Amino acid sequence: MPQPQMLQPATVEEAVQALSRRGAVPMAGATDLLPSMRKGEIAPKLLVNLKTIPGLSGVRRARGGITIGALTLVADLLRDPVIAGTYPLLSEVAEHFASVQIRNLATIGGNLCNAAPSADLALPLLVFDARLQVHGPAGVREFDIADFFINVNKTALRRGEILTSIMLPRPRPRSGAAHAKLGVRQAMDLAFVGVAVALQLAPGKKKCASARIALGSVAPIPMRARTAELILEGNPLTNDLISQAAAAAAQESRPVSDLRASAEYRRDMTEVLTRRALREALRRARKE
Repeated sequence: MPQPQMLQPATVEEAVQALSRRGAVPMAGATDLLPSMRKGEIAPKLLVNLKTIPGLSGVRRARGGITIGALTLVADLLRDPVIAGTYPLLSEVAEHFASVQIRNLATIGGNLCNAAPSADLALPLLVFDARLQVHGPAGVREFDIADFFINVNKTALRRGEILTSIMLPRPRPRSGAAHAKLGVRQAMDLAFVGVAVALQLAPGKKKCASARIALGSVAPIPMRARTAELILEGNPLTNDLISQAAAAAAQESRPVSDLRASAEYRRDMTEVLTRRALREALRRARKE
């Protein structure tokens, strides 16, 4: 494997300047980067080690919610009391992320920027309406996470830009969220199908005020099932309606067949897991 140069910037501005060069690649936990380099899928000339920049990790309370530094370790999501108490779904997903060793290296920003269709942490962030902040040569910009994923391993980041933080709004009252993942193992395995949902109930807890459904491993990108969401919103959450929404989510999915699972199986399991996750999210919302 060719040995690239290594730069350890002290500031975001220094990293942005370095990443504006051709052949420069950002590095955080490197749990995806190094295997790709060994396989010859990527051959960077310069690695820019973002972990030497202070202030890009940790969970901080902010007006209207929290901010998570992009270099926050997946393991730290499990340990953080604010995440556990306010956004427990994120802790649940992090708990089944790869292995203990990888959770202590991998970062939340790295998982998003790798933009794999199976990116575990993308799903809870999609249903929580996360916003992303990036720094680049043109300055700072923010956008909805739903606009971040463009294609397999491709994001909306421009040359020289780095993801610096993820902003989550405070959960709404009478809300609940749940996750379901299908794989050979609960951890150390890519999901055949992943689903996350978040529901907010109207006063009286009979009707759905808002719904978010995110799907992983069943399209080129982690995606929102927007048609399924609209089926739920404004209506009483009966078992029949939940089943209709789950079927709609499966129809919105765009799975492919590979060595791990067929497209037909993935689509069928999308319906099953969406139905399960919706029922669990409803149960949790009713307890609020």
